[in-house]
Amino acid sequence: MSTLQEIKRSIASLPAADKAILTAELFAMETEPDAALIEPAMERGLRDLEAGRIRPIEDVRSLLPGRISKS
Repeated sequence: MSTLQEIKRSIASLPAADKAILTAELFAMETEPDAALIEPAMERGLRDLEAGRIRPIEDVRSLLPGRISKS
């Protein structure tokens, strides 16, 4: 593929799931985590864990039958 137009045509023919994956991968390539936000987010997560507001993924999956994939 040598031109942007060819790439766009190829992307247009992808299934929706593949487009979503490609979008996420391209976005991830261009973003850097904001260091000022990481520590507060981790602290919130630890507080949630200590307060019992965190559930194992297996528990969450059992609450949402048919709405999520097994992967």
